[in-house]
Amino acid sequence: MNFIRNLWAFVVGLGQGGQIPSSVTDNYDALLTSTLRNYSSKLKDNITRGNKFVAWLDSKGRTRKVSGGHQIAEPLMHQQNSTADIYKGYGLLDTTPQDGLTTAFFDWAQLSGSITISRLEERQNSGKAKILDLLQAKTMQTEVSMKELLNNCIVAGKPSAYGTADTQIVARSGRLDSGASGPLPLGNIIDSTVARSVSVGNINGGTYSFWRNNNTDSSATTFVGFRNELNKTYNNCGKGTGGSPDLLLGSQVAWETYWLSLTTSERYLINDKKTVDVLGGSEALAFRGAAFIWDEVVPDPEAGTNIIDSPNTANVAATIFFINSEAMSFVTDSATDFITTDFVRPENQDAKVAQVLWMGAVTVNNRRKLGVMDSISASITS
Repeated sequence: MNFIRNLWAFVVGLGQGGQIPSSVTDNYDALLTSTLRNYSSKLKDNITRGNKFVAWLDSKGRTRKVSGGHQIAEPLMHQQNSTADIYKGYGLLDTTPQDGLTTAFFDWAQLSGSITISRLEERQNSGKAKILDLLQAKTMQTEVSMKELLNNCIVAGKPSAYGTADTQIVARSGRLDSGASGPLPLGNIIDSTVARSVSVGNINGGTYSFWRNNNTDSSATTFVGFRNELNKTYNNCGKGTGGSPDLLLGSQVAWETYWLSLTTSERYLINDKKTVDVLGGSEALAFRGAAFIWDEVVPDPEAGTNIIDSPNTANVAATIFFINSEAMSFVTDSATDFITTDFVRPENQDAKVAQVLWMGAVTVNNRRKLGVMDSISASITS
């Protein structure tokens, strides 16, 4: 619908006195669409940076864009080259053909949020300033909702779902198609049951031992025991080439337990400006070479309880994910990276609708560099 603003300019020119009518057309649809498109970069940045895990991967150069494709491929090396050896002079060199390479495949996940405006709202908010205020409010509402949905999918998802829409996430959002697949949750990629017969990236960790992450079922009853288990899990993830975890993402109880286990002289927060900025001003504790942060929706994978829906459940134990950013990626489709579509009018409504769309995946290339410490007691006090 076009709103026509007629402006009459009285121009007196040499040799042609008189009135020359002039009109300017303001296209309301164009105003909405162009405003959303101009905001799209900020929208994308706010959504991805709202997820501490994704923001961390981005800061480490582990986010990338790809152009379509049936699936996302991650090349893997699961065996070393056995011909690597020492020799001298005319010694024989091993030329045995080598294999040891394979590929993990990850399905695309899709997220969307709708921005709607009715004709009634158009009329009630007529005038450029008011229209933009309304559109900004609706866009921010969508931004906050998608930010929470992305975080819930990645962090709060329980391993029982294995790539399908987690029932508790569905209940939380109230919107997800129960047949849809969201991004793989951390509880799937970093499984508390390491030899579980489930495929991640089309490779079954129950069958192939190279495709298993590390796990520590905590039995600590003291701070000393808790710290020992942290060190053990960290060291297990650091075995072999590829470095050690650089991010520990735990539940609130896990973070608080670690804080209490430290002496006063040890209690220091990471004050590196870049790290603090990436993690959204979080109070990131230093644990050896990693930043330790917490998220309110980290689940208890063993109890099958998602703290997002049961925040006061007594049997929810604490959990910590040990993440090596070199082993994971956040991949987006280059043409669907939190884009905004044009406004369209449904045939049965007096309104206009635009969508914010994302298409991507969380991938892993080396599960052996990842770990999870679960079943951490919430009652450790000394």
